Amino acid sequence: MSSNPLVPEGAWETHIHAFDPEKFPYATPRSYTPKAAAIQDYPFSLTGCKNIVIVHASIQGTSPAPLVDTLRKQEHMPGVTLRGLATIDVNKISDAELDQLHAAGVRGARLHEMAWGHGHQSGGDAIGKKVLDLATKLARLEWAIGIFCDIRAWASMAEMIRNKLDPRIKLVADHLGGTFPGEESLPEFQTFLELIKEKRVYVKLSGFERLYHGHAGGINTITPIAQAIIKAGPDRIVFGTDWPHTQLGVSRKGKTEAQRLNDIEGFREVDDKGHIQMLRKWIPDEKTWLDFWVNTPQKLFK
Repeated sequence: MSSNPLVPEGAWETHIHAFDPEKFPYATPRSYTPKAAAIQDYPFSLTGCKNIVIVHASIQGTSPAPLVDTLRKQEHMPGVTLRGLATIDVNKISDAELDQLHAAGVRGARLHEMAWGHGHQSGGDAIGKKVLDLATKLARLEWAIGIFCDIRAWASMAEMIRNKLDPRIKLVADHLGGTFPGEESLPEFQTFLELIKEKRVYVKLSGFERLYHGHAGGINTITPIAQAIIKAGPDRIVFGTDWPHTQLGVSRKGKTEAQRLNDIEGFREVDDKGHIQMLRKWIPDEKTWLDFWVNTPQKLFK
């Protein structure tokens, strides 16, 4: 039995970050500067997860070295499995280097395309080109490509996903596909649901408070979004906390480039326990619950 009675044994956490700026300085320029967060500090007992996917953060630059360093810590963490999603520069990385990353535990690439009001917001055409470029390198490894973008970008990529993407690539949408409260009524969200039904996209049920922040109804405002995604693909959903919960983009609006470099940000207190309890309400079916925590992420990141 897992340490969280709601969570099945063998559960996966598919979206966290780890930061060690002393050993691996952050990229410049960057949108924020978080304090350190070690994998050993992850709340294993709260989530009940011992299989953890570490996602390379945008501020960590393009080298996979920080991620690989964290993955190596698995050697000193009995009973824990660590996997990773890396930032990949397809113009520089060789097949041999990709094989080395795979051996280290990397199981995919990550594209962070949500601007949060800082910088240019990428559209589906630009993101789609990046996906296809990555796919030419990664398909032989049957890796995932995790993407954080908004729901409009997902919809505009539908034709590419259906007709051009190598089927060996596993597309994973971060944070409910970047769908904000009220956007469940958009035609773009319906297109996203169709991609899920067609088994072309997996979705991380993660980062909830990034979406419902500022809405009086709190997590209830994303309930129709989550329930629609779960109904569309009960075997296409996975769990993520987005630990250690870096600050929201809205808190950085108006900051100068110098402030973004020099203001060391702490982390937010997020009710991960309450989120897991809400997930159980959204997913009452036992088979879907087990798939969500164990079987589906195992297929993606084993």
